[in-house]
Amino acid sequence: MYAHSALSLVVPVVTIALVFFTRRVVLSLFLGIVLASIMLHYQHPLDALIYVYKRIASVFYESTSSGVVINAQSLYVFGFLFMLGILTQIMSYSGGIAAFVQWARKRVRTQRGSEFFAFIAGIVVFVDDYFNALTVGQVSKSLNDANHSTRERLAYIIDSTSAPICILMPISSWGAYIIMQFNKNFETDSFVLLFSSIWGNYYAWFALLAVFFTILWQINLPAMRQNQNVGVSEHLDLTPHTGASVWLLIIPILALLGFVAGLIFYTGYLESGELSFLGMLGHTDTGFSLFFGGLGALLLSLALSVRHITLPNYAPILKTGIASMLPACLILVLAWAIGPIIKEDLSTGVYLADLSKEFLESSALNPHITIVVVSFGISGFIAFCTGTSWATFAIMIPIASSLAQANGIDLVLVISAVLSGAVYGDHASPISDTTILSATGAGCSVQSHFITQLPYVSVVALIALVSFGVAGGLDSVLWGYVVGLLLMFGVFYGFKRYYGD
Repeated sequence: MYAHSALSLVVPVVTIALVFFTRRVVLSLFLGIVLASIMLHYQHPLDALIYVYKRIASVFYESTSSGVVINAQSLYVFGFLFMLGILTQIMSYSGGIAAFVQWARKRVRTQRGSEFFAFIAGIVVFVDDYFNALTVGQVSKSLNDANHSTRERLAYIIDSTSAPICILMPISSWGAYIIMQFNKNFETDSFVLLFSSIWGNYYAWFALLAVFFTILWQINLPAMRQNQNVGVSEHLDLTPHTGASVWLLIIPILALLGFVAGLIFYTGYLESGELSFLGMLGHTDTGFSLFFGGLGALLLSLALSVRHITLPNYAPILKTGIASMLPACLILVLAWAIGPIIKEDLSTGVYLADLSKEFLESSALNPHITIVVVSFGISGFIAFCTGTSWATFAIMIPIASSLAQANGIDLVLVISAVLSGAVYGDHASPISDTTILSATGAGCSVQSHFITQLPYVSVVALIALVSFGVAGGLDSVLWGYVVGLLLMFGVFYGFKRYYGD
């Protein structure tokens, strides 16, 4: 209905503007859904109300001609979040977190050190972005709290090491999905094409470098200074318990990592029948793996801590654990509801892609620069508006690649620009599920994470945009890096002088 109209931009623009001005993500998302329902059913008010209900309900189930179909993936993720909240409380009440903090303080005694710990953990856990965002927070936040690092800084570190590292690693769920997209559009070896695109993915590399500089020089831009531990109501008991061991935290975390990673590959093998990394990752059931991997870690943690927790404490453990995850779950429900509205019902991505295609075909500018730069910019804007990089890949890869081939431009560089732009838009968007889950993993509010992260990732995106322009104009990925790295060092060194601690 709005695929060829600028009105398709109204809902995402209004929703994102509301997040900025009200700083209330739940209200903004809900009003965005209501606005979409009015635009789509303005002649029939009753249909508009039904539409709002159906779109929110679709997160949990779909009504088909054969009956009701439960959306198991959503329920698995919500179940995993609740178990993660309970697991955190068990590790707190048993004394495992306090013991870990005491142990870690002897080895990691600074804010910089605890943040580098989170940074390295984010790089190591590269199999899946959901898995990365949620588990790295559990591993890192108690140590970060002990060394007086804010939850917003931790959320930024988590978010900027989840999607970038997943897209730079071909043996990840992201790599498998992108390869499937390549298979639909190209006759060349898809793995080789993805592997080649890694070296030109300026945004992903620069995002990781930005985190490194931010930690090394303790850069706190104004938004980060003004929003510290916003909405952090979680209380973790850091009082040493008699007989409590650091293993009460380490074993459950290792079990969580091992169980989930094992199930990711196992479910992929069951579906694909292949023993190859990419074959398994391309067919994995992430929701199932998260839920049952989390359940295994939770049961193991209960068994280990039973001697350290008295019976009356189990009620507050359950209550506090679930309550700590309710805000994130509510935001996730609305984000998952508004995503298909923007992508499918309003066709925002299609409109922007068609607009960019028309511009590129009629532009008198140097096509080698224009196509690469616009591919990055439009991919970023689509992902920012829709909150999803994966849908952006599906929309933009065929369009950008056809323009590249028609104009004799390096296909690999254009693909890199699309992948880079989509990751940036996903990072910067307040309605992105990875933004929400990174804040959840770190234990801070979604709006404070969005507001504090935006300046960092947008600066990186601008530098990546310049690098793509240089690479396209000179037909050299290397020169793009030379210019980009000089800008990264210069800009972040300037931040160090004015905003470093």
